[in-house]
Amino acid sequence: MRLKPVYVTDPNLVDTPLTEVPNQWAPQQGIHLYHFPLSLDSQKVRQGLDELGIGWQSHPILLPGHQQFSPSYVRINSRCVVPTLVIDGKVTTDTINILDLLATRFGTANQCFETSEEEKALVNYWVDKAAGLFIEALTYGHIDGVKKPFPIGNASDSGRSHQDKVDLLSGLIETYKKDPTLKAAYEKKRAVIEATKEAMVAPGQMSAIVDSTRVELEDLAHQLASGQFADGGWLASDAFSLADVQWGAVLYRLQWVGLQPLLWKDDSIISAYAEKLFAKASFQTGVVQWSKVGRKVILPTIRYKLLKALGLKRDT
Repeated sequence: MRLKPVYVTDPNLVDTPLTEVPNQWAPQQGIHLYHFPLSLDSQKVRQGLDELGIGWQSHPILLPGHQQFSPSYVRINSRCVVPTLVIDGKVTTDTINILDLLATRFGTANQCFETSEEEKALVNYWVDKAAGLFIEALTYGHIDGVKKPFPIGNASDSGRSHQDKVDLLSGLIETYKKDPTLKAAYEKKRAVIEATKEAMVAPGQMSAIVDSTRVELEDLAHQLASGQFADGGWLASDAFSLADVQWGAVLYRLQWVGLQPLLWKDDSIISAYAEKLFAKASFQTGVVQWSKVGRKVILPTIRYKLLKALGLKRDT
């Protein structure tokens, strides 16, 4: 089963994949995307929307400001993550779900992301491979010899940012202890963050994560060089597919956090594939341009947190 388990705000629907579920808290008309500019999964969905030529309304969720934990957003997506797609009041979460929904609903009319049955199975395989990478750990975990870019830096090497989120969620659980929907959502999210933190700081774990990622990229290189679609330059289909959307964002992230020297060579077939992916107009608009916006958004948030930590800024 390809759909990942995601959670809805209705306690009766817990553990049900959330695809096109009506939600009274969401906008009831139009296509809306709740996203963060630098979020990897938001990048994938924005590129998918742009590739399909779909107009959408933007609802930025500022992750550095912890807006993903605000009650109004949690009532739409109880996993406290981005992205979230809303079409006429129906909510879809999880990147794979969202992109599958968009391709099914709009792909044929826009002649985009269409695949044969044989290609579809291979596309799904490579989508799952990309989605299975531990990108959060690779982004925020300490890796010997790798200097992470600003604003990531080394601030999260000790798991401090994850612990801050755990502490925040503990406070929210207490604040909303009489609201079963919010309380359950915060408890689940706290458990996920605690598990992620432990995976990142446990001795030897980051090295193992890097090694397993390198193996996946070796498989990617083999598919690009010897797969049945190697002549066309795409990964799993004669045409640009959802598998390429997934891997474009992944390779862009791995380059940005300085992991390319550890994972693949500059002159490799992966670099050529990445260059082709990054040149797509939809990648430039859905990923690159929004990444520039994201960095501008993060700066004042970090400045505010620093001043607050120093006692020079108070909430009003």
